[in-house]
Amino acid sequence: MSSRILNDWISFYLKYTENTEPPESYHHWTALSLIAGTLQRKVYLRWGHGTIYPNLYIVLIGPSGRTRKGTAMDLGIDIFKETGLPITAESITREALIKALSEAINSYNDPDTKEIEFHCSLTTFSKELSVFLGERDIRFLADLTDWYDSADRWKYETKNSGKFLIRGICYNLLGATAPDWLQTMIPMEAIGGGFTSRIIFIVEEKKAKTVIFPVMTSEEKELKIALIKDLQKIANLGGEIRFDPKAKEMYANWYEIE
Repeated sequence: MSSRILNDWISFYLKYTENTEPPESYHHWTALSLIAGTLQRKVYLRWGHGTIYPNLYIVLIGPSGRTRKGTAMDLGIDIFKETGLPITAESITREALIKALSEAINSYNDPDTKEIEFHCSLTTFSKELSVFLGERDIRFLADLTDWYDSADRWKYETKNSGKFLIRGICYNLLGATAPDWLQTMIPMEAIGGGFTSRIIFIVEEKKAKTVIFPVMTSEEKELKIALIKDLQKIANLGGEIRFDPKAKEMYANWYEIE
């Protein structure tokens, strides 16, 4: 794979979005979600007896109309679509999403194991998480909880739709909602069942700045092109991630504090 244009994709994404109204935290975590969705299940980290894949569940939280959650997501979605990777509609039933996951099957040659690996990787962008999750849909929340762990095989069967076997699941979710919707959407059973523990909630109370007349500069246009090209190159990565010494030290320091 040819070398990338940008030496730090996230930093340059933040530069690309700095003249917009959403808080930087929204842009930062949107960028992480874009990379997670782009890597799919083709990149992994061996962790003890298990394996960690890049998928994330991220939800932007903020009062309606005050924090520009949708704006932050739109900027990211616009770039992600250029990868050509599969994404789902915001309004989709549980059964339709399961079908979409099963049909997202793809394969790649793992450079470490020299084997062909199959995976079903899919990303959902939901600017209205209440629409996506529905109201207190326990079965759907249970499925989402299962999918987070990226099982090698996941089976589902219905009377009308037949059987679905999802091989190598890797489901990535970026959503947004107002804080008062959370209690309506997520029942106590789902909290106890671990769904919320899998979500990274990014909470803000107000927008970062006021931009009365937004203008996209020539520098930002060029940066957008570079971000897209590099994300397309990132989509071709595959194989095992390994910590370098500095990363190990940073993680160990963080883990001890946590």
